[in-house]
Amino acid sequence: MGKSQRIPIRYALEVLQEKAPDILTVSDWALSMGYSRSHFCRSFKKEFGIAPKRKLRVYRLRIIKREVKKDPEAIGYKIAVNSGFRDEKALHKFLSFHCEMNLSEFKSQIL
Repeated sequence: MGKSQRIPIRYALEVLQEKAPDILTVSDWALSMGYSRSHFCRSFKKEFGIAPKRKLRVYRLRIIKREVKKDPEAIGYKIAVNSGFRDEKALHKFLSFHCEMNLSEFKSQIL
């Protein structure tokens, strides 16, 4: 994508909301906006004052919370898929790494 086809960085959050299932990494996010990862990271931090990796993590945690609150009895796979993860294992890995807990512990904390 050339410079003229780039989406202005100020629309990054809207792009994330629109394409959330396809944006699994900061590189995916940057590509969806027409930027290299490094340029996107610099521009995003300058515009929003936060690293895109951190914003993406917060956004995904918010989606997981919403899914758990919507259906507290849902199985892990359903929560994972509805939150944009490929499977329950990917969700577990995300929660373990970022929250140091499994899905059951995460559910009990937010319910």
